[in-house]
Amino acid sequence: MSTPLTLLAQITARPGHAAAVADALRELVAASRQESGCLQYDLHVQRDDADRFVMIEQWQDDAALQAHCNTPHYLHFGQTFGDRLVGVELQFLQRTA
Repeated sequence: MSTPLTLLAQITARPGHAAAVADALRELVAASRQESGCLQYDLHVQRDDADRFVMIEQWQDDAALQAHCNTPHYLHFGQTFGDRLVGVELQFLQRTA
């Protein structure tokens, strides 16, 4: 049995777009939590920068994460809101203890 995969996604909205990006991310959270391989999918905003969001995700395995990246809701977010983002930084983590 494989160890769950944890992913930290730091998402930075362009100035003036944080509210719309936050709403879209909340929709993404609701849909993603319904996926069979999703163990955790939580959205946070940086306390001192309302344009910076952090998604803490945990997936059953790499295959579950790959399936997530091909879902209509994930693809829709990228296509619809990608131009409202400064960028996305991903950190893939493996639990060790």
